[in-house]
Amino acid sequence: MFHASEFVSPGIATVVSNSQPLMAAVMASVVLNEYLNIWGKAGLVLGFLGIVFIAIPGFLSGIDNGYLIGLFLIILAALGVTVSNVLIRRISPKVDALSAMGWQLIIGSMFLAIIAVNTEEISNITWNIPFLTSLFVLAIPGTAVAYWLWCEVLKNEELNRANAFSFLVPVFGLVMGAVFFNEKIGVLASLGVILILVGIVIVNASKTASSQKLTDKVKLKAVE
Repeated sequence: MFHASEFVSPGIATVVSNSQPLMAAVMASVVLNEYLNIWGKAGLVLGFLGIVFIAIPGFLSGIDNGYLIGLFLIILAALGVTVSNVLIRRISPKVDALSAMGWQLIIGSMFLAIIAVNTEEISNITWNIPFLTSLFVLAIPGTAVAYWLWCEVLKNEELNRANAFSFLVPVFGLVMGAVFFNEKIGVLASLGVILILVGIVIVNASKTASSQKLTDKVKLKAVE
């Protein structure tokens, strides 16, 4: 994901990376036997359209020679997150969330450390307060705690229902940009936020309705 941002515009990166809930919905139906009715699918599509509206200004920043490389990397990252989410959902009811996420990050860091030592100069890092602060925030609340909470959520929720909320990531980005950097939220972005919120509501409402129908069927069979 980090490398892809060097080659593609923010708009393209936002759209492709946030296609992950759609990929996960397909994989979850095969691996986890999770069901999404027509309204649930419509909700995911609406959420994705909201991402597109938010990202439209980023598309205008142009395409350079590294576009295909960046596109490949961002798709690879999105697929990685998709597989990760499906596997977390599958193992979350069976293992301790803190232990599972801790080992996930430890093993992952080993591979990254080997690559970093062989491809980058550690001496280029400036070990100052801003760098250490950023590193701490990214490592602890931004990654470790976030993945632990995500694993806890997936213990009790279906992946499709929980994953719809990932469409809110660029929304939070817009809000923080407006609050901390005085960035303006345009008409297209505002429309995108509305579509995302409506999509999330539809996905969760469809899940509730589907669950109620399943419960009613179980009760009916029990009576029979």
